[in-house]
Amino acid sequence: MSPDTVRVWLVDSALPAPELDRLAATLDPGERAKAAEMGARQRREYIAAHGAARAIVGRALGIEPARVRWTIGRHGKPEVDGLRMSLTRSFGLAMVACADRRAVGVDLQWVDDGLDIPRAATRFYPADEARHVGGSPARFTGLLARKEACVKAAGGRLFPGLRLPVHDRTVVWQADGPYRVRDIPAPRGYLAAVALAGTEDFEVREHRWCGLEEVAPW
Repeated sequence: MSPDTVRVWLVDSALPAPELDRLAATLDPGERAKAAEMGARQRREYIAAHGAARAIVGRALGIEPARVRWTIGRHGKPEVDGLRMSLTRSFGLAMVACADRRAVGVDLQWVDDGLDIPRAATRFYPADEARHVGGSPARFTGLLARKEACVKAAGGRLFPGLRLPVHDRTVVWQADGPYRVRDIPAPRGYLAAVALAGTEDFEVREHRWCGLEEVAPW
């Protein structure tokens, strides 16, 4: 994989029960314990996302999914030796992003028409972005996906990141340096973005993940 290529995989949690069972068997004890505490829908989504992440990362590293060992950052970002990765979940779907050398963050957001958009934008976003958002759920959500992608790439916390200026920007500056961010395709009703550390441009290759037996080669 080119150092300036990021691969993004779309994962649908609506998998057959046998496939979910196979994914669950690849999780580590901590992940299984966390899944066991969830309700049925959340548990299915968690297993699908984290199991797919293990399958994708394992394939890239040439190891079995169950042998992937995460290092969890201070704010919960998973990392693994030999690859940079990011995971996001939203209402039944997930995305897994992998890059060779640059820190990566990916975010997927459901467009929520039920929010008080003007109030939320005024409260959390810089003034110029709040004006840009107006009452548009899509604009609010698109900016949120960009902000979260940058925060996840940096391994930071979301709340301070809501003030990051991302509208009409390709390079966003955080405390530890610049991140290049771009919108990426997402299913209808969702918006997504991916960010990589540094100012250099990068290529995005999109895939759909269909199960343990159907992970495409790198």
